[in-house]
Amino acid sequence: MRHYSIFNILKKLECRKYYSTIESIERAVGKHAANTFISSMDKNSKFIDVPTICVHDPANVDVWKWEVGLNCRPKLSIDELTKMGKSLEDPFNLVEKDICTLSGGIKELLGSDHPVLEACAKYFFDIDGGKKIRPTMVLAVSYALNASLTNNSSLNLFALPSQKRLAEISEMIHTASLFHDDVIDKATTRRGVPSVNQIFGNKLAILGGDFLLSRASISLARLRNVEVVELLSTVIEHLVKGEVMQMKPSTIGNSAMEYYLRKNFYKTASLMGHSCLAASVLGGHNEETQRATYLYGTYVGQAFQLIDDALDFEGSTATIGKAPLADLKSGLATAPTIFAALEYPIIEKLINRKFEYEGDVEHALELVQKSNGLKLCKELAQVHAEKAIEAISTLSPSLAKDSLVALACKVVTRSS
Repeated sequence: MRHYSIFNILKKLECRKYYSTIESIERAVGKHAANTFISSMDKNSKFIDVPTICVHDPANVDVWKWEVGLNCRPKLSIDELTKMGKSLEDPFNLVEKDICTLSGGIKELLGSDHPVLEACAKYFFDIDGGKKIRPTMVLAVSYALNASLTNNSSLNLFALPSQKRLAEISEMIHTASLFHDDVIDKATTRRGVPSVNQIFGNKLAILGGDFLLSRASISLARLRNVEVVELLSTVIEHLVKGEVMQMKPSTIGNSAMEYYLRKNFYKTASLMGHSCLAASVLGGHNEETQRATYLYGTYVGQAFQLIDDALDFEGSTATIGKAPLADLKSGLATAPTIFAALEYPIIEKLINRKFEYEGDVEHALELVQKSNGLKLCKELAQVHAEKAIEAISTLSPSLAKDSLVALACKVVTRSS
């Protein structure tokens, strides 16, 4: 291939400004490879915006969409869920060996030549606190999926190296979101210790969160799986979208609850659901299995957030790791408050002014406690937990599958 033929192709593609770049490519890989590259440019441009995998979003209707469950009631009592959670394999014990190396693995990924930035990014991992429910879920899902590939599904439980790294990436993305949330919410504590913005200041907290996301993105790219990269990259977008949705005051009634649950999907459930889906993709499992794991993670995520919102009214700093009534004090209306507003319409005024007036927080708390708000919030969490259990009913029997059922139960029966 002569230079003039390459130039003609460039002219045809209206890419004259790239001619010097093509000359560099020719010198590096040869004329034939350079010409092949040019010839494929137009063809490739047709595919660069085509999704490689279905990334689920409440804004788009698709067959994998989770149900909000507002018209459902729990099939099991809280006592039955508690008993089930205690009788089945404990998920945290099952994955303990891999979880023990999680924080160390993450800290290796966060090495930096800037000591202050590194210390900020590693802050919570040095403390090694938190429930670690996301990596636990990813690992337990991986165990359950991989159990179907072995002859003895009860004993041969393992996660692929890529699935273990995925668990680390999931926790890094989650922790980065906490850094940013605490700055936005002006939080003073997190996981029972001073929040990162209290220790390092707002600027370093934001930069530390950005650093965590950048290192998570690099680790994600090194998995060499385009579908998984697309899934987790979209989750980061969802976290931002959820935070923006949270800034808008809620209306009253079912529309407010649907809005709230969509916001919860973006802020909490999307990371859980898509991380479980990514574990399935990395394991090479079929679409039915991918759908089951996605729905499981999403429903558990919704249940987890609903119980978190209930505990904000019932817990203490010692039990929930942050100051109680943090949401009301930040001007946020969560499920207990929205449900309570159905009985006490005056709460709508408090919601619309974001509980800014003196006495608003105390008034809202009194009305929530007098109402069925907390009861309805917990029942909705149970509905989602039961849907999560139903979603994985198609998985092969194993201790890991039992632990996933136990995890869904523990999420809605926890007190911290």
